[in-house]
Amino acid sequence: MIINPVELQNKIRIKEKSRKAGAYFHYPFCPQKCPYCHFYSFSGGKEEQDAWLATIQEEISLLAGELAGLIEIDTVYFGGGTPSSLAPEEIELLLLSLKKNFSSDVKEVTLEFNPENPLEKLQDFKQAGINRLSLGAQSFSDKILESLGRLHSAGDIFESVSQARRAGLTNINLDLMIGLPGEEVSIFRANLQGIKAVQPEHLAVYMLEEIEEVPFKKNWEKNPVPEDDLATTYQKYQDSLWEMNYQQYEISNYARPGYFCQHNLKYWEYKPVVGFGPSAASHLGFVRWQNVPDLKLWSEAITNGQMHLAEYLILSPEAALKEKLMSGLRLAAGINWELIRQEFPKLDFRPYEARIHELTARGSLEKAGPNIRIKASQFLIANSILSELLF
Repeated sequence: MIINPVELQNKIRIKEKSRKAGAYFHYPFCPQKCPYCHFYSFSGGKEEQDAWLATIQEEISLLAGELAGLIEIDTVYFGGGTPSSLAPEEIELLLLSLKKNFSSDVKEVTLEFNPENPLEKLQDFKQAGINRLSLGAQSFSDKILESLGRLHSAGDIFESVSQARRAGLTNINLDLMIGLPGEEVSIFRANLQGIKAVQPEHLAVYMLEEIEEVPFKKNWEKNPVPEDDLATTYQKYQDSLWEMNYQQYEISNYARPGYFCQHNLKYWEYKPVVGFGPSAASHLGFVRWQNVPDLKLWSEAITNGQMHLAEYLILSPEAALKEKLMSGLRLAAGINWELIRQEFPKLDFRPYEARIHELTARGSLEKAGPNIRIKASQFLIANSILSELLF
């Protein structure tokens, strides 16, 4: 779908004149696509990468023409792909472009970084404005890394964190994948030892999802992991990380006090995020859209002052409520039910409250002050609980 940004602005309805928002940059280029990856990425040449950089600056200007008066950018996230392939001066250029076009008071700037990337860039990334590093570690087992098609070793993870600390980066996340084929007790121990050794401020500990259309599906089918084993592994990480002073604040995310990821909280708390780049998704004022996952089509539309979208939804209050509940109940804190009732005053909440009462009596939900939340012991069946609540 091709639309003009003016049409987008006309559909957005928000109460406040200015709202804190996140900015997401999707850098689609990767030296090698991992067999489990379902994100839009490919290996592009210099010409394509230069075109991406030029076009994304045009996109910032284009969207700012309609949205700058509605939001204030306070978090930035560079994802991909492998955005650490960008030069530090290119990161600085994009942050400057945001500042020129949008009202901004940026507190957190995250860069996804692969352990095999040149470590000498870390100091320059910090000087360019990066203050949070998200390291795609995935595992401290070379055996598992090889099965995932990763280009780095466990040793590279240790060295990357060491160099990041030397560069002055004090907010580091590690991505770890668990519940994988071939994962043994020794691998669980290696991961815990690795965490203890590098002491990251934040951990994203997640299981594989959406493997239907990726090559890794064959590995899973050859050696599927029983659901009981997945649950046991998940529980072991919950217990061990709690003992290590990591707070589980979302189904797959843990952090030391004061280090929750402010950008990702925007998704779970259903706050505005504006995405730039092919396949980047956005959400603002009951409107949700996603750029087409095609560099050429995305670029052509932006050059012509338009947006080429793969998805463009004007949400009804009922649909927005369901999305807010679905994302908010992923958080350990849950959602403030009274505030939600105030936000959607015209909706009939009686069917939801009846189901909440039933799920609470069963032990799937619990009340904590004004909040309703899924018990941490029930996180693995959160999708089932949400389905009962919402549908």
